[in-house]
Amino acid sequence: MEKISILQITQSLGGGVQKYVIQLCEHLDPNRFRIIGCCSMGPGRENREDGDIPFSEAFQQIGIPYFIVPMQRSINPLKDFLSFLLIYKNIKKKNFDIVHAHSSKAGVLARIAARMAGVPVIIYSPHAFSFDGPKHILKKIPFILFEKIAAFFCDSIITDSPTEKKLALKFKIAREEKISVIPTSIKLNDYNPEIDEEERKEYLKILGIPKEHKIVTMIGRLSPQKDPITFILSSQRLKKQYQKVTFLLVGDGPLKEKCCKLLQEVELNGQMKVLGWRRDYKNILKISDLLVSSSLWEGLPFILLEAMAFSKPVVATRSTGIVDVINDGENGFLVPPRSPKILSDKIKWVLDRPEVATKVGKAAKKTVEEKFNLRKTIPQIEELYIQLYKNKIKNA
Repeated sequence: MEKISILQITQSLGGGVQKYVIQLCEHLDPNRFRIIGCCSMGPGRENREDGDIPFSEAFQQIGIPYFIVPMQRSINPLKDFLSFLLIYKNIKKKNFDIVHAHSSKAGVLARIAARMAGVPVIIYSPHAFSFDGPKHILKKIPFILFEKIAAFFCDSIITDSPTEKKLALKFKIAREEKISVIPTSIKLNDYNPEIDEEERKEYLKILGIPKEHKIVTMIGRLSPQKDPITFILSSQRLKKQYQKVTFLLVGDGPLKEKCCKLLQEVELNGQMKVLGWRRDYKNILKISDLLVSSSLWEGLPFILLEAMAFSKPVVATRSTGIVDVINDGENGFLVPPRSPKILSDKIKWVLDRPEVATKVGKAAKKTVEEKFNLRKTIPQIEELYIQLYKNKIKNA
């Protein structure tokens, strides 16, 4: 059989979705698949949402050809229509066998464009539905309708977790047989938890952290979804009880100004450092004692798996995707969303029990090795691609 031509397309400018898509492109069998990427921004652009290399450069590094279509996260009818036309033009010209769209914006535009262009197989991975989270139902309705309409234009929806699939079924986004679960996974070879003591001292010196301090870290986009405000408020409570602790907030986004203002109001400037996006975030994870995830909703957060792969204990909210990874008290700790006091108390409880933190961290790494290992999930995706394509060709 000739190689199956696949387009991997996303609007995302970075973070977990970029890492996942690049991993996918890099590890799909090149003897069976010909991969082309599409992203929304080229190299050298500064208005990015993370500290990773630009998506286009990431494609270049792994030898994947790509093209660029300007897309934006927010809804803009005119710009979205122009993006749609460019996507359609490129798909029609390149004659793909499969289009795999990632995240909501590319998910809507590319699915419709691909169907109109006559692509045999169309797949969508939401990586967190846009209607999830504590929004009022009236605010959810437009996003639910977009997802329902776009679902008619695709053959399969891949969710990151069982709870994300349940969410899709709850709102009747698509029939159950159209929805599968293939979890977000990571390449374990990239996560050696060991760090040289001299390297650790150097990092602490660069960041201005006393060597005797515990380090509590949050890494993510500073957005309503990730809820950094709760992390700041919990840190304020904890600093009154726990003097030798430094809080690191790594990320950027629409809530950055609000976060910085809140830091001044709660007098946390001395103990919390807002680092922006860092390409060396893995080293920051290595020197951290604990990772916090205060998200209101997720698909399955990449940074959560990365921290667990580094054997770090995680305190996270009970939200979509996260509850499929963490068993409370066994391989991590769960707290309710938007609960600064409970989050603060749990962080202190973990910091006060280093032997428990070590045990839980080891269990966390084992969980990733057994259930969220890219080596195990890539074959599942390849099988889905091949099966869907064969069925379409057979029934054509």
